[in-house]
Parts: sequence; structure tokens; C-alpha cells
Amino acid sequence: MRRRSLALLLTAGALAACSPRRSGTPAAAATARAAVADDYWWFALEPDLDRGFCFTWVKGLTPQQVLKRLGGKELERITWQQLVGSGDGPSEPTDRYFIGVARVEDWSLIVEDAGDLGVTEQLVRPLSAGTTVVAHQRGPDGHGRFLLLEDSAIELDFDPLAPATVAGSRAAELASMMSSVGFGRGDDPAQGTAAAFALTERLTGTEMTQELLRSRTYLLTTVPRA
Repeated sequence: MRRRSLALLLTAGALAACSPRRSGTPAAAATARAAVADDYWWFALEPDLDRGFCFTWVKGLTPQQVLKRLGGKELERITWQQLVGSGDGPSEPTDRYFIGVARVEDWSLIVEDAGDLGVTEQLVRPLSAGTTVVAHQRGPDGHGRFLLLEDSAIELDFDPLAPATVAGSRAAELASMMSSVGFGRGDDPAQGTAAAFALTERLTGTEMTQELLRSRTYLLTTVPRA
């Protein structure tokens, strides 16, 4: 997929923001505030996910509907600490993902400890059929992937640690938003992570806080790997 420079897209993004939006695409900056990276620096202090993570938001589907689309099997209902805490769950599964799924407003949130289901296209393209998926993944080395899909099509695709090049059908339109949340301001990995969470909030209209994550009950689910 063709990738483009974020700097070159800023002007195009500003122009696109003035144009009518296509029907069916997620609203930009849907929250009351315009989230920025500084709103998500708390995540740098979250010890349970230092090996990596993947957060995937699925619009309009219940956790049970998400499980059905993924071919997943519910195992039990667990807390945040059971999902991501040290020593919980299988280590290095070879043929299955182990994920937690919770309802958050009009979205289902998939949480993975050191996983990558949310950015595995063979799984998330079908998952996004007729709806919107926003996924933010980070590996142990700090690099990762940010995906925005609408009805199985990739609209935004980049590495939050290296946001200078982006791909996707809405890359130009969303370039100014990427800049305003804090991308392109130094090479601190924590900055890229925080900016990706802020971008997620703007695209979903839902603020993710420590309290939200810790207060939810998650459906622990096993999903066959693609």
C-alpha cells in the first residue's frame, strides 16, 4: 500500500477538513474535548502492559457479536487485573489469541496483553464489515501499528513510533488531526503512544481512562489465529 509523508499531507488534510464527509465514516473529534497526547501520559506509568498491547474498538457491535465474527469462544468473565496482570493467562500461545472484550458506550473494546489480533488484517477486515474499527498496537520494542478501517477498507495505517509515513484512503484528510494530537514532536516512544491514544479518542468519541479500564468486566475469549 502506498505510503505518504505526514508533512506533505498537512496542507491536503486542512483542505479535506473543509470538504463534506462521506456518509458512514466515523466523525472526527466527536468528544467534547480535543484530546492531545498530554491527556494520555498516564499510560506510560501503567506497568501491566510494558511488554506490548493492542486495543481495538469496534463500533455498534456487542461483545457477543464481536466474538461471533471472530469465531471466538468465551471462557469466563474476568477483571482488568486478571486480564493483564503478571502470571495470568497462557504464555506465548501458538495457534490461538486470548483477548478480553468489554462494552464501552456504543463500542466493544478488545484488550490484548502483548497481542496483535487487532492489526491482523485477515481478522479485522471481516470484523469491520458494515462498521468501524480503530486499533492501536504496540510491540515490546515500542514500534507498532495504528489502523482505522471502515467496512473492511483501510482508511488509515501507520506506525505510531514512525508517523512520518502513512497509508490509507483518508491519510490526507486526517493528517492535520494527527499533527494536532501530538505526532511529529520528537522521537520519544511514549509520545507516539500517547498521541495514538489521543487520536483514538478523537475518532471514537470515547475517552479511555485508567478508571474505565479497571472498572470493566471482560469476556476472556480464545480466537483462532488467522
